Amino acid sequence: MSLDPLQRGLEQSFEAEKWSRFIRECNDIETLRETALSLLQQLGQMKVASSWMATRASESENAKLKMLAELIKQRSANPQAETEE
Repeated sequence: MSLDPLQRGLEQSFEAEKWSRFIRECNDIETLRETALSLLQQLGQMKVASSWMATRASESENAKLKMLAELIKQRSANPQAETEE
């Protein structure tokens, strides 16, 4: 069984349902406004965190590829070193 990393988990589904119910049932415009602004702020923070994590993962992958390229370059320049090991 493989899990789709973008599929919403049970906890997130419950959270979304809770907020949906609150929004549908709320009759106070000021409460709705405050809630919307709070959720918008949370969304912005999540996007910043996501972007930061993606950048770090990319940097890490690039560093690994550079190390691999350097190793291949060294082995190509000195093929005897490989047979002596």
